[in-house]
Amino acid sequence: MNMFQPNWVNPPGATVLDLLHDRQISVSELANKAQRDIRSLSRLIHGVEPLTEDWAECLSMMLGASPSFWLRREQIYRADLQRICESASNSPKDWLSDVPLKDLVRLGWIEQGASAEDTALNACAFFGVTTSSSFQQKYQKLFASSAYRASNAFATNPSAVAAWLRQGEILASAVDCEPWDRTKLESSLDAIRALSLEAEPSVFLPALKDILASCGVAVVIARTPDGCRASGATRFLSPELALMQLSFRYLADDQFWFTVFHEIGHLILHAHDQLFLEGLEDRNSDAEREADDFAVQAIFEKVGEEALYQINTSLLGIKRLARNAGIADGLVVGQLQRLGRVPYKHFNKLKVRYTWVS
Repeated sequence: MNMFQPNWVNPPGATVLDLLHDRQISVSELANKAQRDIRSLSRLIHGVEPLTEDWAECLSMMLGASPSFWLRREQIYRADLQRICESASNSPKDWLSDVPLKDLVRLGWIEQGASAEDTALNACAFFGVTTSSSFQQKYQKLFASSAYRASNAFATNPSAVAAWLRQGEILASAVDCEPWDRTKLESSLDAIRALSLEAEPSVFLPALKDILASCGVAVVIARTPDGCRASGATRFLSPELALMQLSFRYLADDQFWFTVFHEIGHLILHAHDQLFLEGLEDRNSDAEREADDFAVQAIFEKVGEEALYQINTSLLGIKRLARNAGIADGLVVGQLQRLGRVPYKHFNKLKVRYTWVS
């Protein structure tokens, strides 16, 4: 008897999502009730994290069905994943050769397999694809754009950028958001701008995420793997959900907050079917110039951007303008440097520097 063998994979997380949807329970609600880490749950849903016996017991208790049912779903998923990848014209190890797999392991995005082939299979689970053609199709906008292939000074690996973008999708699935609301986002600019006065990311990041989540924007922070020099990215995952992905690449308040307002500019001004990548794109494009202009206007809304040209470029002048604008000193310094009104080596002590804690 011939047995039906699908040419697609369906992780157990798809069943979890169906049950959550039927019961109108969010991913975060399930994580809270199960006393599980929400990021771990989102990785499980996407098929990245294996469904262990411990998870099977938890899902059985929270969603029903027996632990053996959930373990069987995991077994079928992994078997289908391996079968389809092995039957492809070229192996995942070959077509994923441009993906910095060692970096993805180091960052904790995928598990190190017992062999190179096993690690490549884990990468397929991470990306949610099984073939070279499906990988290319999923990221066709990225791979088709020459602007993303190289920055002015550093080589850019589109496959590494794709991995960073995928990590953003996985992280975003753990964020509870209200439906997209452009008007509410525009009315939240004052509150977002005021957050620049807080020097501690542990304080301002949760507040920023909450404000933007109420507007339908999931904010995620992800370090970049080797070959990806993006500082930020903006796109819509659905008509009701936008994603703002930040890398903290520059680890300074002027760059971070300018990127935040630049990304907000894309969300408000530009088409929702586009992907915007900061740090890789053509800075001379109309969309990037418009987002830059929006960022400057939003940051200096209280005083007008003309104040940057009128200011006495002294320590006292910078601090006075920052106070009147309701922003941190470093944001003023960053814009004066960008305009060439002060050298890039001057007044950098006024900027707040951040460090990664993990």
